[in-house]
This record gives sequence, structure tokens and C-alpha cells, in this order.
Amino acid sequence: MVRRGLRLAMVFAITAAVVWGVWQTETSLGGEVQAVVSVAEAAQKPIPLPVLMYHSINSKESRAGDYVITPEALRSDLEWLQKNGYHTVVVQDLLDYVEEGTPLPEKPVMITFDDGYYNNYLNAFPILKELQMKAVISIIVSETDKYSQLDENRENYSHLTWEQIGEMMNSGLVEFQSHSYDLHKNGGNAQRKGIGKRKGESTEAYQAAIREDIETGQTRFVEMTGYAPTAFTYPFGKVSEDSYSVLEELGFRASLDAQGKVFHLTRDPECLRRIPRYNRPWGKTAEQIITKAFR
Repeated sequence: MVRRGLRLAMVFAITAAVVWGVWQTETSLGGEVQAVVSVAEAAQKPIPLPVLMYHSINSKESRAGDYVITPEALRSDLEWLQKNGYHTVVVQDLLDYVEEGTPLPEKPVMITFDDGYYNNYLNAFPILKELQMKAVISIIVSETDKYSQLDENRENYSHLTWEQIGEMMNSGLVEFQSHSYDLHKNGGNAQRKGIGKRKGESTEAYQAAIREDIETGQTRFVEMTGYAPTAFTYPFGKVSEDSYSVLEELGFRASLDAQGKVFHLTRDPECLRRIPRYNRPWGKTAEQIITKAFR
């Protein structure tokens, strides 16, 4: 009985020593352990990221509407974002976060312009430079080819030239993406709405048609800038799931949609498919859109 008691006492003593050692280690490393856990948890938590969609920025208020606002309205939006702690990001920042783990700034927001109008260069670009804010412009590549051959910089309807695009890219503030080569069509003689699938069209025929157009746009981008867009912006927000594999085949790692809700960024590359955006029409400010979105 005595020997048994001694053995039990030794076991208890050894156990107590181990527990004490573990406690001491956890106590000394407590802050570091908690920090590691916090970082890991933060990496898994979706980041809410509002994406605003602009189109034409025209100095004449009489032309304002669902897809046209004035430079003053754009400036007001951007100044409000800055004042409220938002930091602009572009698609490459999202890719770096997802693929490389590169941190994003606090309160990220994305500013996007669709169609690639000349007035983005004339009216929006100076404001971006002054405020040192970044933006994404998705161009209709055929229109840029067209207006690069014309001496016709008209605020109301002209599109960006390759020379203007080069200047904006070199600023480090503007990232360019594809809005199709020549499929930004709707109604009239258009065979389809944007890159939407026509009724009764086979998957093979559909994919061949959009592949030819979008690949042409990519080729022209590389020829004229040395850069291949990483994101495809769906014309009119018209989406077909049969487009996904074509975009991936052509090297796109993200796409922009127009679903009108907050984008939630995660480490999953799938989250970059169909990034939702809010259209910013005349009479509805960025402050109103974002405040309502997070209400």
C-alpha cells in the first residue's frame, strides 16, 4: 500500500509539473498566440467592398441622367469617400489579396467607369490625379481603335484613344479592363445583347462567337499597351454561365457585373467571378448609395 501510494504521488507530481510548464509557456506567449489566431480569423472573414459604376462624365448638367453625371458630382463623391476613410483599389489589388495574401487598405472601395468615353480622360482623370485616387476603366476596344484613327475628341460621344489610355496607365492611377471588342450592342441590328446567349443558340456556337470577339480585344490591348486585361466587364450586365470557361481560357481572373449589392471579398478565387457593382446615376450620390448599402 505504501509503495502504491508513493507511485501515485510521483504521478501526481509529474503531471503537475507538466501542467505548470504548459501554463508558463502559454502565459509567456499569450499575446503572440492570440495575435496569430486573430490574423488567421481575419484572413477568413469576408471584406465588404462597395464597387461604384460610372459611365459618362459630362460638364453639361442638361445631359445628366442614369449614365451621365457632371465632374462636380464625381468630385463630390470622391471627396466624400476620402473624408470618410475609404481607400480606392483596382482589380490587381483584389488579385494580389486572393492569390498572394497581400493586405488591402482599410475600408476599400472600387471606382469603375464603363465604355471608355473620352470625357473620362477630359473630366475624370484630372480629379483622380488631384485627389490621388485609383479607378478602373473598361473600354469597348473597337471604339478605341476607331477614335484612335480620328481627330475627334468630343466630350459628348468620343471614346478614348490608345495614346490617352497610355498616359492614364502611366500615371499609376488608372487600370484598364475589357468591355468586349465589339459586342457592346443592344437592339437594332445587334445579333445579341452584349455577350448574352441568343435563344436557341448552341453552347458551341455561342462560345465560338464570344471567344473570337473577346480574344480580338485582348490581342489589340497587348499590341497597343503591352498589357492584357485581367478582368472582363459584362456589357449591360448580361451574363451567361457558358461564358465562364471562355473567359478563363482567355486568361481573365475576374469579371465585373451590375447586380447592385456590396461585394464581399474572400480568399476564394471564385468570389472574383461576377463582382457586383452599384450604378451611380444622376441625383443619387455615392454617399447615399453606400450609406444605404451598409444600413
